[in-house]
Amino acid sequence: MKKFLTIVIFCLITSGLSYSAVKVNLFLANPRYTGTFYVTFDVMITVLTGQSWRVGSSNIRVDWVTVPPSGASIRAENPAFNPNTNIHSNGSYAPMTTTSILGGGTISLNIAWNTTGPLYRFNPGTYTLGSIRFNRLDTNACIRLNFRTNCVLQDSITQLLNPADWTFTTDTTCRPMNYILAAGSNGNEIPTVFKLYNNYPNPFNPSTAIKYDVPKGTYVTLAVYDILGKELDKLVNGFIKPGRYEVIWDASNYASGTYFYRFGSDYFKDVKKMTLIK
Repeated sequence: MKKFLTIVIFCLITSGLSYSAVKVNLFLANPRYTGTFYVTFDVMITVLTGQSWRVGSSNIRVDWVTVPPSGASIRAENPAFNPNTNIHSNGSYAPMTTTSILGGGTISLNIAWNTTGPLYRFNPGTYTLGSIRFNRLDTNACIRLNFRTNCVLQDSITQLLNPADWTFTTDTTCRPMNYILAAGSNGNEIPTVFKLYNNYPNPFNPSTAIKYDVPKGTYVTLAVYDILGKELDKLVNGFIKPGRYEVIWDASNYASGTYFYRFGSDYFKDVKKMTLIK
């Protein structure tokens, strides 16, 4: 009798526990430059506690705009850049690709399962699916991205629906394309000390790259000043995660002369000089 009561109590307790039906949340991370001036974002997923995702054929679709318009173009790639190796190199799947769809207003990261081989399973946790890239056409533009609600995510051959089965994190930030982030081109290299590097090239005309290292998360400002100390451009102004960064300063609108750039944070400050020659 005692054993029976224990089982009943256990059943009553566990019956009150239920995990969300949502399996997967999509989000974008690690904006950076790769190659020469390819603006790159990682397409990430979080598989929720108590869930798993058996990766079927899927199309992760991301709308994008630049302000002003025509600031970038989609870099369609076959194979995709930085694909998840568990999927990309799995014989059950075709190589991952990225394509331009809907008249160029949307980029799609594509996963194609052959429907006969074993499926790869993502258990609870956060993972990179692959990266989407854009050709930067206007250094003065910013870029804004967001997932489409008609993304195709399949759990084996069952299509997941938004928002019942999958969700996404919205980011309304319009990210300036004269500063994105270039953490060693792969985002995995974490420096051990703060450092502001000499710009390159120097002298320059009309643009130059400024690199800096951030070993811990902190609020960062990076601004350019003229020889009289007047602030001309604020290149960075916000919280920065640990990483190795790069910002491009375009001085097309300024005259030849000596300029200064100043890095400021809670832990480190530095100023360096650069020369614009036209």
